[in-house]
Amino acid sequence: MSELIVDLRSSNEATFEQVFKIWHRKVYGYFISKTACTDLANELTQTVFIKLWRFRKLLSENYHLEHQIFRITKSVLIDYFRTENTARRHLSLYGKELEGSHTGENQFEIRQQLYTVLNTLPPMRKNVFILSKLYGYTYKEIAEQLSISPRTVENHVSLATKQLAKYSTLVLLCALLTIK
Repeated sequence: MSELIVDLRSSNEATFEQVFKIWHRKVYGYFISKTACTDLANELTQTVFIKLWRFRKLLSENYHLEHQIFRITKSVLIDYFRTENTARRHLSLYGKELEGSHTGENQFEIRQQLYTVLNTLPPMRKNVFILSKLYGYTYKEIAEQLSISPRTVENHVSLATKQLAKYSTLVLLCALLTIK
């Protein structure tokens, strides 16, 4: 096993492919058991192997590779849940701001539409969009927080905007996002 670590640390792509084939199912299975969502499990699994490659030079020969992969896996899941929890809190705060500016029935409807529209986005795209538009983070800050490139963040925001454009509530959503 330490041979795999040595080869990974020396940027051997064939070894990385081998490691991916060996542990992909286990990592994916772990995420499925924790999230019960295939799209999310796929995204999180991809994130684990991106991080494994990005931080390959930090792998230690003192620990089994599987242990190190699952340490990354657990931290990716914790990061996801933290981001999701923060997003829910912020959406709740924006919903409360709506309460002060609309009648009871109207505000409930608007809030429901907002949640419905945002929930149509794939999990990663939703997180990136919320971090960018609700929290006001820069693409660079989001990229660092989610361990993806700023270009990927930009693509997610662009795709989310296009996807949300299908909904008549986009105008309302944009109005909410400028409240900050």
